[in-house]
Amino acid sequence: MARYFTLATVLSLVLSVQAQCGAGTPDASVTGKTGSYTATKGSSKVYSGSDYLAAIQAAVDSIKSGERVSVIASGSIGNGSIRIDSGKIFEGCGTIDASSRNTHGAVESLGTTDVQIPYLTLTGSPYFGLWFYGTKNLVLGEITMNLSGGIGIRFERDEAANSNVKMGVISVTGASSHAVETWNIDGLEIDKVIARDCGEAGLLLQTTTNAKVGLVDGDNVGAGTGYGTLRFANRNGRTSKGDYKTNIFVDKVVSRRGG
Repeated sequence: MARYFTLATVLSLVLSVQAQCGAGTPDASVTGKTGSYTATKGSSKVYSGSDYLAAIQAAVDSIKSGERVSVIASGSIGNGSIRIDSGKIFEGCGTIDASSRNTHGAVESLGTTDVQIPYLTLTGSPYFGLWFYGTKNLVLGEITMNLSGGIGIRFERDEAANSNVKMGVISVTGASSHAVETWNIDGLEIDKVIARDCGEAGLLLQTTTNAKVGLVDGDNVGAGTGYGTLRFANRNGRTSKGDYKTNIFVDKVVSRRGG
């Protein structure tokens, strides 16, 4: 239990700034409803129209490193992708619905440093809900996905490695594959992964070193597949020296039904 509080403090720089998603004065925001969205940066309007994805990307592109964008409105981005650049803070306060596009994420950050996603609520069947590679100092906070297919969070296998990744509470329901899948991370801290009715693993760690996980909680995960609530594979924990000196720590696993 002690580690839960330790890992939670990792997110304090993000979550203490705003008591809830969109609180305070975001540097940019997206408001509106289906068919009519407005993106603003300060007092300036950067988008107005019917395209939810365009409104979000315009808001994201309008801020600079260290600034925060809050997507208050809900809507569908179709099979498009929201791309987040280095140093930006992205809050998905409304519900973002997404559909699948091969090897792309509904939200993605590739080759970036110091990106923060304190809040996100995602629905639909994206290929990847969140997709990353080549990241440094990535922070994910309260991430909730109620899906009808796809993978929740994926760190890519055949791309640049990641370092110093921190996650708060990751809740994934209904993924047809894994809730959270990592490749190529050195330095990973996770508070909780909560997986429900997922087709494969709840948390799958691969070629990941120096990891600390508080809780992995799975219900009906990986039924009949050979996967399970928690799985290590593909040289997970293997150090740069080629040995497997203990460097992966998990406080607690709760698993019901499933694989």
